[in-house]
Amino acid sequence: MSERTPAALGGTSTQEIVPLTSLRGIAAMAVVMQHFSATAQQHASVTIPSLIPHGYLAVDLFFVLSGFIMSFTYLNAFQRLGAAAFPPFFGKRLARIVPLNTAVVLLILAAGAASTALLGRNIVASSDNWVFDVVTNLLLLQGFGIGHNLNGPSWSISSEFLAYALFPALALLGFSRRFLVWGTTMGVCVLALTGIAATLPRLGLGVEAAPLSLVRCVAEFTLGIGCYRLSINPALARHLGQDRVSLALISACAGLMLLRLDLPAALLFPALIAALAVNRGVVARWMSAPVLRFLGVISFSLYLIHQIFRPISLELLRWAHPDRLGGPAALVFAFIASFAVVPFAWLAYAAVERPGRVFFRRLLGAVRIPVRRAGGAARG
Repeated sequence: MSERTPAALGGTSTQEIVPLTSLRGIAAMAVVMQHFSATAQQHASVTIPSLIPHGYLAVDLFFVLSGFIMSFTYLNAFQRLGAAAFPPFFGKRLARIVPLNTAVVLLILAAGAASTALLGRNIVASSDNWVFDVVTNLLLLQGFGIGHNLNGPSWSISSEFLAYALFPALALLGFSRRFLVWGTTMGVCVLALTGIAATLPRLGLGVEAAPLSLVRCVAEFTLGIGCYRLSINPALARHLGQDRVSLALISACAGLMLLRLDLPAALLFPALIAALAVNRGVVARWMSAPVLRFLGVISFSLYLIHQIFRPISLELLRWAHPDRLGGPAALVFAFIASFAVVPFAWLAYAAVERPGRVFFRRLLGAVRIPVRRAGGAARG
């Protein structure tokens, strides 16, 4: 691996890349708003547009962002300690994800039992083999095609564990001293994503079933590692850090999502993340707004719990307004319902995610290794 240090990113070992924390919050809200748009459609009298067209592309952004932040946070430890850095690294990944995932699975069971008692049916989740599916979801195996996924968004959390397991090998390829190795690795990832997109309309990437979902995850995670390498090149960082570059990339990604062209947007995500990471201008100040950073901090909780509220909000809407909604009213419902989840996400973060991470790390007795703080930017 290269011995270069991330001078272009900054400074001290405790630095947080706040714009990337905020980017993660924006991405989580994009998923939530797309999902609640689909929920509103179920009680609309006309076809309504999504509040965020192809908002599921935020998952692709998560994968790239995770590869970038894992490199930023843990690369130095792997360079110094080699294979000895892997157990504490993986332990920290478990501590970051397992407590909240466990709580959400249990909440799904409780909410399902309550809806069955009140309504005579389970509106939250379905299963042909509850015991098996609960176990596989607790073990985060659903992303590998094992068991039925009880919480829609969690397939990506499960899939990402494969990328974590491969991180040492992917980092060796992504930081090889031979540029040809790096280039070939990145090229294979682009070809893999292109192969997926070729099987779907309009170069789509919306696959959630293994094995293609795993390919999607690992390829984009690896592209995140690759763009981290580029971002620590001082000469390149000077160009990437310009406001006009960040604004152009933001506009291009947003435009491609509006056009519903997944592959080109996903291939721009690495450049967008690298540009925001090194930007020190107006864009960085905008992306460091407290409200955006707050969304980033709670983004994992927001992403993981919002699915539970979709059927509940739909039932409440049908009870309060039995007649189907017109288009504008349905969009207003989707917008309000999306942001109504935010307080519950904050509660999940404060009561489960944050203390659960501390408890789980103590339980694992993980060896402490120096890391850079990435805030909420990548489940760090």
